[in-house]
Amino acid sequence: MISRRTLLGAAIVLATISGAAAEGGLGERRAITAYQQEKYPALLKAIQDAAGFAVPVEVNWDQLAVAGDAKYYADDGYFGKTIFEPLAAGLKEVGKDDMGRQALKAKLKSIRVRYDEKTSSSNYLGSLKFDGGVLDVNWRPFANTQDFKPRVDAIVQLLEKNL
Repeated sequence: MISRRTLLGAAIVLATISGAAAEGGLGERRAITAYQQEKYPALLKAIQDAAGFAVPVEVNWDQLAVAGDAKYYADDGYFGKTIFEPLAAGLKEVGKDDMGRQALKAKLKSIRVRYDEKTSSSNYLGSLKFDGGVLDVNWRPFANTQDFKPRVDAIVQLLEKNL
């Protein structure tokens, strides 16, 4: 028979582990900071250039920091090829003409990038939302790096439906 104390102890351990993954340890925070300073500015510029205006981009870095993966953050495939580059390419495709650029500027108010394991799915379109002018991207970093085009297609499909 399992005692309440054992169950409570197990619950505390699980909460601590999942909290550490969500917040990231010192290594994750250092690696995220380095990424934000060294690589992210160029990706943000590419996203805003593709949108045709300085669309605000909110990145929940704590959620993107997968515990134990800090050594991979600097790899272009970790965040760049799986999240930010497909986002820029999708915006560029939608804004390829004046009509698309005007629609983006009129209706896209901001972009939110995060990763929530509970609500993200392997279906790229299913992990995107457009609500109240906010494009919400909930993709797992460093997963299926070869799926660049399916990610771009999902962004284009969602935006073209909602703009």
